[in-house]
Amino acid sequence: MTTVPRSARPTGRDLVVRRREIDAPVPQRLDGRAATLARWAGPALPWVLPVFRTLTDERLVALTYDDGPHPEHTPAVLDRLAAHGARATFFVLADRALRHPDLVRRIVADGHELAVHGIDHRRLTDVPAPVAARRVLRARRTVEDVGGVRVRHFRPPYGAHTPALVGLLRARRLETVIWTAEGRDWENRTEPDIAAHVRAGIFPGSVVLLHDDRADPELSDPGDLPRFDRGHATALVLEDLAAGGYRSETLQELRRRSVTVRSHAVEAGRRTPRATTPRPAG
Repeated sequence: MTTVPRSARPTGRDLVVRRREIDAPVPQRLDGRAATLARWAGPALPWVLPVFRTLTDERLVALTYDDGPHPEHTPAVLDRLAAHGARATFFVLADRALRHPDLVRRIVADGHELAVHGIDHRRLTDVPAPVAARRVLRARRTVEDVGGVRVRHFRPPYGAHTPALVGLLRARRLETVIWTAEGRDWENRTEPDIAAHVRAGIFPGSVVLLHDDRADPELSDPGDLPRFDRGHATALVLEDLAAGGYRSETLQELRRRSVTVRSHAVEAGRRTPRATTPRPAG
């Protein structure tokens, strides 16, 4: 059993959602109307589960971007976010942050949240949890040094994690985050198709997975890289959000104002893809 460090125990209680409810269509509300959908738990279980979404009645979502920064795509995304007055969370890779420090600093200067995605895009469940945790914490130090701000959130590559890894990172004040909605933009899709995928999956409190680059090493041929305009895709997503009365906040802001919902799902909101389906970059 995982022991929760006394000095780091959460002060409140989190809502924990079971895997089978996540694999089903996600309800827009997780409340007393359906007691089987969720349950309240004390500090031990939430301690080893990642953030899945938040519980709120407000039309708020957290747009999150993985795999950057990229010298072309990230500025295009930032420009569109600024044009719409939206804030987002960027899960950056430490090796890319070192290559593009000005972009990391622009993310912070533009009012977005800086988060960490690892040193590179290697799957962390291939190594023991203490080794994986050391890699993540080393990546956090690098990203914090480049960005000049505290990093509070981590998204594992591919969403792959273990309870042990989540617990070790939480003991160091670093929260693991998965997602509830996605644009499937690790594949070469059209910008309207990406926006449609996001539109179909959002609800109040959603954590939306998008990418300002694709960095996973499983991509064997550079010609397979998605070729759509990531800035334009972001603009369409933001237009859809506005049309539905939604706005995007940083993950930190969204969690501060509402209850955090946690789950043990590796890929939040959908089943493990078949072998013939390209894996999400995460």
